Amino acid sequence: MNENGTDGDRLDSWKSISTYLERDVSTLLRWEREKGLPIHRIPGGKRHAVYAFRRELDEWLAKPTLIPGADSEQLRNKNRNSAPVIPPDPLAEATPSISSSQVRYGWKLPLHLSGGILVLMLLVGAGYNYLDDWFSFRVPEFVGQQQLTDNGLNKIGLVTDGRQLFFGQSEYGWYALTAMPVDGGAARTIWNPPANVEPADVSPDGRKLLAFTFVSPGRDRPLWIIPLNGGAPHRLSGLIARSAAFTPDGRGVVYAMGEKFYLTAEDGSSPREIGSFRGLPDKLQWSEDGESLRFLLVDAGSDESSSAWELVSRDGMKTTTLRSLPSTAVFRFGGSWTRANRENAFFMIRPASRHGGESIWLAKYGSRWWDPPFQIVESQLNMKVMAGITFDRGSKRLFVLGGAGSRGSFMRFDPQTNGFREILPGISGEFLDYSRDGQWITFTEFGVGENTLWVSRTDGSRAQQLTFPPENVQLPHWSPDGKQIAFMSKTENRPWRIVVLQLNNHERHEASEGNDNQGAPTWSPDGRFLVYGNVECQTTHTCAVRRINLSTGKVQALPGSEGLFTARWSPDGRWIAAMQLEQRQIYLFNVATQRWHKLADSVDGTDLCWSANSQFLYANFAGPRARIVRIRVTDGQWETVADLRSQSIFNLADVGHLGFSLVPDNSLILHRGVDTSEIYAYNLK
Repeated sequence: MNENGTDGDRLDSWKSISTYLERDVSTLLRWEREKGLPIHRIPGGKRHAVYAFRRELDEWLAKPTLIPGADSEQLRNKNRNSAPVIPPDPLAEATPSISSSQVRYGWKLPLHLSGGILVLMLLVGAGYNYLDDWFSFRVPEFVGQQQLTDNGLNKIGLVTDGRQLFFGQSEYGWYALTAMPVDGGAARTIWNPPANVEPADVSPDGRKLLAFTFVSPGRDRPLWIIPLNGGAPHRLSGLIARSAAFTPDGRGVVYAMGEKFYLTAEDGSSPREIGSFRGLPDKLQWSEDGESLRFLLVDAGSDESSSAWELVSRDGMKTTTLRSLPSTAVFRFGGSWTRANRENAFFMIRPASRHGGESIWLAKYGSRWWDPPFQIVESQLNMKVMAGITFDRGSKRLFVLGGAGSRGSFMRFDPQTNGFREILPGISGEFLDYSRDGQWITFTEFGVGENTLWVSRTDGSRAQQLTFPPENVQLPHWSPDGKQIAFMSKTENRPWRIVVLQLNNHERHEASEGNDNQGAPTWSPDGRFLVYGNVECQTTHTCAVRRINLSTGKVQALPGSEGLFTARWSPDGRWIAAMQLEQRQIYLFNVATQRWHKLADSVDGTDLCWSANSQFLYANFAGPRARIVRIRVTDGQWETVADLRSQSIFNLADVGHLGFSLVPDNSLILHRGVDTSEIYAYNLK
């Protein structure tokens, strides 16, 4: 028997049928069973003896929907040429011929056409979104706020490895290094030395944490590495820094100290200078490719304005190119920034353009020829105060350390109970000063970025506001006759200047000529002079104690006062006290002899206050020895007035929260700063 058929129409085996239909035998069996494929079996023959006719197979193929999709069309088209000749239909000339293909696809063509258009629209939309995202720079949208902490404790620093959050949290007067899961839950203390701990960066492998410690405030602080999988923290060879980050490979550390950059091994050995500037580099961040070190260059004179720069290197910072961004990149310094969800972009904290407070801004470095060199846009995420941010690119979540801001309270010390009680409840203030007759007080009240000046009776009654934002006021002091108040005043793009205000008519004037940063003013007994120490003067090496002649506005530096701060004139006019902060010493200037002599050593606070009789000078200590002492002028002997180490309500390491003043009866008033902040998580939409 010929397997290819005994005549031109018959196929006499499974093999010839499968060859004709181009399908395997199992498929033909299934089609015979389920779809009626016309297969004929030979009676009495072998079990698999079958035959089929090409004509019947072609007619079966022409039936609609028997074989779905392209399979049936492919078979019909392939076998059309081998189909037998069919006698002409007598009605063929009267009725238009319709092929089997036209019959089968008449109802599917619009469906396929619609589907193709839909697919095309989806592709065009996806391409548009891709190109729009690639070419445009849009406002980020954050949704789904989740509050992760609610303990009312202040926190500093915030970094993440994608699994845990690390931050410093107030604990018994210090900021202890703390960790918690990124989805919330119990927080645990990792390290709590007798100092503040502020995390700076997590190593790329997530095994180490880079952190600062500090006892008293300062730009440059000790730098530590804390193992996260066990092991003791170790300091980097005595290094101090303003800002620091692990290198992209995690094997080294880059840090900013003073006006320079350094690169060092992980253990702090062999530091190598890689950059020097005329400002203070801060907030170090690596680019995605690890070839650019981006940073903010902060104005050393004001600490308020900064510009964005980068060091570019392709050989591991052996050779570098310094590149600045255009003037559009200059902005008021806003604090933290962190890598964002796209390449060469960062989220940063800046003052909000509307409604006050602070906002999250998206900043982007141009990386393509059509990009501007630098772009920045504000998001809708706004808070009164934001103290830190970090972004996890894996989950696209932004973590914000924010809160309602700082407030202050005045606490009067009771030597009988060795405790404190709040006075002037309802006033959120700091920098309190009593008039000489003890009837009036002046103080500054906390604001959003600015403190305002007030006067009132000692019980808080008859309160009157004397200054308004955007002016910022600190350390006011009464004139001896109680008719004037001198204070530090600051406005944007201006240095700290001393202003004198007349209480009877509220007229005011700047006390002196010049443009130096002037610190707290105190009066001579006759009210004709003011004395002050410079502030924000370390970098420019212009620190000194200076005297203002109020009748002429002339300023004169006291002889031998270079490098001294925090000047205070005694009520009897005989002495001017000042501090040498680096050496932690107190000096007295004899107004009659015009000579200085050292009064005390090892005083690490920043505030001084005279007793009413000028026989004692009060000073504050921070850190492990936090307390207020009074020092006898005649021999330099001191005694502790208030021991603060047992007072958990004070931040022992932040002397800015340990300011104090004296009532004319020498009762002690502490100016307590209260900061609360919580951690919030947001999803990037």
